Amino acid sequence: MTSSQGRRVKRTIVALAAPALVAAFVIAAGCASLATPEAPSSGSPSPGATSGAVAVSQQVKDGAALYVAFACIRCHAPDGVGGVPNRLNVGGDDTIPALNNAYRDPSEQFHNAAQITTVMFEGSILSHKPGVINMPSWKGVVNDAQASAIAAYILAGFPQVSGVSYDANPASASDIYTAFACITCHGQVGGNATPAPAPNPLSPDKAVPLLRNPGDNVTIPDMRTTIMDGSIPPPGKTGELLMPAWGQIMSSQQVAKILPYIQDGPNGKSLPAPPAAPTLPLSGASASPAAGASPAASSSP
Repeated sequence: MTSSQGRRVKRTIVALAAPALVAAFVIAAGCASLATPEAPSSGSPSPGATSGAVAVSQQVKDGAALYVAFACIRCHAPDGVGGVPNRLNVGGDDTIPALNNAYRDPSEQFHNAAQITTVMFEGSILSHKPGVINMPSWKGVVNDAQASAIAAYILAGFPQVSGVSYDANPASASDIYTAFACITCHGQVGGNATPAPAPNPLSPDKAVPLLRNPGDNVTIPDMRTTIMDGSIPPPGKTGELLMPAWGQIMSSQQVAKILPYIQDGPNGKSLPAPPAAPTLPLSGASASPAAGASPAASSSP
């Protein structure tokens, strides 16, 4: 984190969560402690083995992996069934909406990729009340090809994909940091680490804050407040990356475990080096397939 004015509690720290994708979406991470609802015939990434995988295109396979990597699965649940609690959104929807057309009202079903990718890049603010889970903009974090792959996976109906699974309840600090997609926005912890924090050109600092920054002095209690309550851009401002509220998603044990791992200031210098960051599908891509293209099946899962 830098020393820019206003960077303390109210700074925009973004821990994505990641994914997450629709006008009514709202980012949340459905970890095991929330008893995330499962579809009657679960098909999307699930803990452990992926038996029953079907043949899908490479784009759909990439989308399944990215649905996990960008933490969409922790908001919208396996199979995209939604239902993760958003209890502080008083007067509005108190759960995260489904992305799977099988669980959406016919009038709100998705028919093309553009319906999904537009909201991924623009975000959707339900409320400025601290703690309400909002859908952040993923612009600058998710590239066009990755967004199209996630959309293709959603439009394909969340098929079971060979080789894609997720840790429903990560326990170590580094696993939590990766599983909840903190790393996709803030980059790897510590100076000169790879990847670097994501650009956030509409924010005062022009980038997502670096965590474990020895030159910053944000306290652990301040960090806890931001993790729990989130950070929302001013009303009417769109396209700026925001910090989702994780207080209804991460367990108290996970929050307690990750805080020392990301701490700023001199104490951050003495922390062990983080593990190598995973390589995400399509991370070097820039162009996206034609919007609305139908996901084609391939001969191998």
